[in-house]
Amino acid sequence: QYYMFCRLGHAGYREAIGAMKQNAEYLARQLSESGRFELVGDGAEQLPLVCFRVAGDPGFDEFDIAGQLAAERGWMLPAYTMPPDAQEVTVMRALVRSNISRSSAQTLAGDLAEACTILDKKGRLHEDMRQRVKTGTGY
Repeated sequence: QYYMFCRLGHAGYREAIGAMKQNAEYLARQLSESGRFELVGDGAEQLPLVCFRVAGDPGFDEFDIAGQLAAERGWMLPAYTMPPDAQEVTVMRALVRSNISRSSAQTLAGDLAEACTILDKKGRLHEDMRQRVKTGTGY
């Protein structure tokens, strides 16, 4: 961040961070309006980050969506469970960096919707494919 601040200057850095935040807000709106996802946190005055989870119980979970996105579209969106005392909550996280444009955010939202449509037909991944090697905090 310090390098980018020195390279772009105060005004340029503010503009770059503002663009990332606007693209994150756009992605969050698209996901929320799709009805398939619910946002976790409001994201106000935070990092350009969108944290979300599957709304309801469609028969698949966030790990299935992450696997489908990676396999068919090449997106690497992490899905993980929360720390102890909230380990039943699973979320996905999309960090909107400077190289994610508005059109990329739009494409990601569309690919997430398409992954859900495919999983509606195909169903969740096999349980043996979903075993985690490590569990708990720190992994």
